[in-house]
Amino acid sequence: MDKILMEFVNTLDSSFKKIQAQAGSSSGVSQLTISQFQYIDAIYELEKPTITEVANKLLIAKASVSTGINKLIKQDYVTKTQSYQDKRIFYLSLTARGEQLINAKYQALKEYGDFISAALNDDETRQLEAILTKLVKLFGRI
Repeated sequence: MDKILMEFVNTLDSSFKKIQAQAGSSSGVSQLTISQFQYIDAIYELEKPTITEVANKLLIAKASVSTGINKLIKQDYVTKTQSYQDKRIFYLSLTARGEQLINAKYQALKEYGDFISAALNDDETRQLEAILTKLVKLFGRI
């Protein structure tokens, strides 16, 4: 079981990267570090967060996030908008380029899910969904 599981995870990883690269090649995904992509993803999920909120979500030091966000601003993936109520607070949002990158990610995920679903019958699909649900919960505790 260990060998086949490792082979599956490696295959999953490499094939997903291929699909993601195909879907995101025009959006500049190859220029980003893993951390930068995580920042973009967090901004998308949190919807106009502050740097502190992104740092808390990713469990990363605020200074590191701030440096990474500034690079993303220079690369035109993220914008920073000052709060009207409290001038010390800045909200982050994705630019059109950042949105394009997120759309490419979710397109790659959809294509990958479709690819897996096409290889399974209905019973196998339900079993895989049940197993993956358990694993997601387990990984969520780590």
